[in-house]
Amino acid sequence: MRFRRTFRHATLLSLVTALAVPPAPAQLVSNLPDLGDSSQAELSPAMERRAGEQVMREIRFRERSYVDDPELENYLNAVGARLVIAAGASPQDFTFFALRDSTINAFAMPGGLIGVHTGLLLTTQTESELASVLGHEIGHIQQRHIARMLAQQGNTSILVVASLIAAILAARSNSNVPVALASAGQAAAIQQQLSFSRDAEMEADRVGFNILQAGGFDVQGMPSFFERMQRANRFNEGNAPNYLRTHPLTSDRIADTAARAHDARHRQVTDTPEFALLRAKLDAERGNSSDALVRFQSQGGTSLSEQAARWYGLTRVHIRDRQFDEAATSLAKLRELRYPSYMVETLNADLLRAQGKHAEAARVCHDARTRWPAQSALMYCETQAWLAANEPQKALDATGGRILPDSQDYRRYALQAQAYEAMGKPALQHRAQAELYVLQGALPAAIDQLQMAQKGGSGDFYEQSIIDARLRELRGRLREDMERNRR
Repeated sequence: MRFRRTFRHATLLSLVTALAVPPAPAQLVSNLPDLGDSSQAELSPAMERRAGEQVMREIRFRERSYVDDPELENYLNAVGARLVIAAGASPQDFTFFALRDSTINAFAMPGGLIGVHTGLLLTTQTESELASVLGHEIGHIQQRHIARMLAQQGNTSILVVASLIAAILAARSNSNVPVALASAGQAAAIQQQLSFSRDAEMEADRVGFNILQAGGFDVQGMPSFFERMQRANRFNEGNAPNYLRTHPLTSDRIADTAARAHDARHRQVTDTPEFALLRAKLDAERGNSSDALVRFQSQGGTSLSEQAARWYGLTRVHIRDRQFDEAATSLAKLRELRYPSYMVETLNADLLRAQGKHAEAARVCHDARTRWPAQSALMYCETQAWLAANEPQKALDATGGRILPDSQDYRRYALQAQAYEAMGKPALQHRAQAELYVLQGALPAAIDQLQMAQKGGSGDFYEQSIIDARLRELRGRLREDMERNRR
């Protein structure tokens, strides 16, 4: 799901390239929060978090490879939260997201950000393998490896932090980028930061292993994934998976995790239903549809999850090709399995919407919300379908009917703005759009929207009071930001 963007967006890769030109770092610094004095010896957790929040906005609203899929996003954060809680931390301090990239990679960044390539999701064969990678990345963050490396340099200036984050993003699938960055003055030390030391990797393995075990996953997932990466490296000499370039894999690491898994109590773990369906969804979107169709038609497997993934994938490919009769047949086969996932309902809604049956799709998602009330993807599904059916009031009701203050749900704000626009309520439309811009870090644009809401008027004193108060607050925040940047 992609919402309309008002601003011209540049990719983070172009931001990184600009670091090689002298004026660019100052421009980058002006767009990032004030992280403190450059002479500070340590990069504090609070500084990391503030940098991470800004970078997450850049990824979510400007990085073209960001996978704007609420089903995948919810899944990654659900698995991540399970691991983070097992680690004794707060899920609110971590954000998990996916980037559409066929390479096998995952990476951690300051501020609790953990990125996962779609190639990694397609490569892992069990949920525990995926969790082992996430647990390893959580280990890097919990042990503050990036912050410690920066502190060893004695330089935690905002320029170094910004350069490091940008370089990690760019280098995730282009091993030549760090070489270019190394010539950029203050970014000269970035190259060595992109690959963790062997000690740091071993430490992250051990922390990640304990997190994996405490989270109730199969600890064999870690050595099995490492062994697969080692085989891939052996058969692809000179073209190793990106995961191995940024996470040096040694025989000692493999042996250590295998020994720990051997000594641990064996636990039979069943994957959650969404693991199989999300991998099928990504596979159905990969490459051309004819190749995807062959992949799913040739799939074997007799387990419930394997059969469900096959019929789910075939349905997705048929919808992609607008072969609706074939899609309906595959969906019927999937329903016969009684697979316990809300994604079967969103798939049904997607087929109905592709056929122009928007109201029917909305009702499918509405009914599913009673069974899976915590799945926000069903709310987006119902709202979008009502909007397409030209039923803006029903769409607004599906979102909860109110513009919630201080929400981080940018999708809800965007949908509410569309509903209010269709209902001819400009003040509320501009207010919802303003909250979306706040989350994008575009305070001037948010202020413009609230000023338009003021001028448009709604005849509602209570609503106008909310708009006036929010406008004063945002103007104050903008002044504070400008003063910080002048220092």
